[in-house]
This record gives sequence, C-alpha cells and structure tokens, in this order.
Amino acid sequence: MTGRLILLRHGQTYNNQRRTLDTRPPGAELTDLGRSQAAAVGEDLVGLTGIAPAPYIVSSIAIRAQQTAVAIAAAYDVALGLAQGSTPIDVRTGIHEIFAGTMEGQQGEEAAATYTQAFHGWLYGDEKARLPEGENYLEVLARYQPVLESLIPVLAERDCIVVSHGAAIRTVSTHATDVDPDFAFGAYLPNCRFVILRPGEAPFGQWTLERWADTDQQI
Repeated sequence: MTGRLILLRHGQTYNNQRRTLDTRPPGAELTDLGRSQAAAVGEDLVGLTGIAPAPYIVSSIAIRAQQTAVAIAAAYDVALGLAQGSTPIDVRTGIHEIFAGTMEGQQGEEAAATYTQAFHGWLYGDEKARLPEGENYLEVLARYQPVLESLIPVLAERDCIVVSHGAAIRTVSTHATDVDPDFAFGAYLPNCRFVILRPGEAPFGQWTLERWADTDQQI
C-alpha cells in the first residue's frame, strides 16, 4: 500500500487572532495556543502514521509553518527515543499561502469576505478569480503541485506530512481529486487540522481524498 500525503494547516498565529490577511512569507509567528495545537497534533500524527518508518516532514517557508513542523518533529523524536532536533524537516518553497496581493495586511470582516469570494473562484477553477495583484488558482497549482509530485517516490516507503496553509491546502486538494468544490468551500480546515490524499499511481486530478479535517471522507 502506498503512503499518504497529509496536508496540515499550521497552528494559530497572532494574525489569525487579529483576522489579518497574512499570505506573504515569512508572516506571523504562532501564539501560545498555536504552539499547543502544534504539539497536540504532533502526538495525534504519531498515532496516525506510526513510527516504523517515521513520516517525511515537509514545511512551507513561512515562520508559522516551520514552527508547527518543529513541534511535530519533536513528537516523533519522543516517540522514537531520539534527541530533540533529530527528526529532519524539509523546508520547501512553493507551498505557501495563496497571495492576497495589495490586500496583504488588511484586517476585519470585509477583508476576510473579499478573500473568501476569491477562494470560491479558486475552488471552481475560475481563472479570473484573484485579489488585486494576487494569484489565481493556476498560478498556485504551478508552484504547489510540483512539490507534491516530487514527494510521490517517498510515498513508496512512508507517509509524508506537509505543513502548509488553509486556503492553499483546500484549493490544491480540490484540484488534485474529484472532490465537489461545494464540499471544499463549506468544509473549513481549522488550525492544525489536515487533509489526507493518497496519490497512488494516478495522475494529479485523480488522487483519492481519504480524510478532510476530522471527518472521514472517501470520494
């Protein structure tokens, strides 16, 4: 059986608290709650993946993703009886959040609603959907998809945990599988929750969605 891609959203950040659009790396750090979320999901993932072999951990270049990945790696260090910092983390470009363009740093309900409207278009494959000077879904896939596909050889031996960002994970997962965009739009991905994809030998677009957040979802 081939391994799984576990696409995990980072823990809560200070900009999450402030409802500030924060899409350009390096971005905000984790709050105390975010650090606790990261530690807890690390323990959850150890139980999910096991340690024989331990999964391959990949992180976005954003600070919040790297901090989350460090906490997850620490959980595997404990489970494996290794010294702290022994489990490696592969930091990759290309899997950061979908860029908000000139709206970067804006706060409040109106900014969130505008981003959500664009997000709807990304899920549905609307090439015109983007924020001013931001990205459309094709540009996101062009940078994100190659990173996931580069991990497929690793899946022959173990799972991969990819620490990334909410809108990007939901958009890429929708286009990687045949999941209904309506489902993806309504199925929020909280901090430190994850989507599980199983590529197998299928091409991108025909991968299997195994789990979405805390609901088992087989498509």
